[in-house]
Amino acid sequence: MSAGSTSKHSDAYNSKVEGWIAPLKQMRRNELRRVFKDLPPAPVSSTEGEYEAHLLDQGDLVGGLLTKVLFRSKGPWVGKAFRPRSDQSGEGYNLFVDGEHRTTKLPMDTYVGDSAVALGQSMILDYRRQNRGAIRFLIGELRQYNDHVLLGMGAFGPRAHQYYRYRRVIPFVLVATGHPYQFVAAA
Repeated sequence: MSAGSTSKHSDAYNSKVEGWIAPLKQMRRNELRRVFKDLPPAPVSSTEGEYEAHLLDQGDLVGGLLTKVLFRSKGPWVGKAFRPRSDQSGEGYNLFVDGEHRTTKLPMDTYVGDSAVALGQSMILDYRRQNRGAIRFLIGELRQYNDHVLLGMGAFGPRAHQYYRYRRVIPFVLVATGHPYQFVAAA
């Protein structure tokens, strides 16, 4: 079951989404990284609204299990959402399911910047300013796969270049849902 499978879309929409992301779901982690490096950065100015999330191949069984456990620590992770503030920066949040309710957690700043995963630039998902705890060690990156799909790479671990080998790279895919941005801050 994918992270986004709890959404209530029509069978036709679900079939279309599967067609868009099926090639990515079949790729190994190394292949996903190669595809990622050749894509353009997701444009902050037009990356708006909610996106359904799917974790992709994590490279090995232990890494995959650890990633799934971490991504479920706030409840099952089902998506992300974004809102531009300008052409170059924006904000976003993660979507989780808590029983029957969707919750918005882990807000982020977004901007176009140098990639920590591949050469070139990516849309960066930066959790440092708005969060406390281990999430501050995660930086996400998005590149445009097609008009509806963003290929993402999360890098969890130290940010300093000399410690790159200690980072865990986490491939994921986001699919536009057409739902609006609706962050609700925790009370």
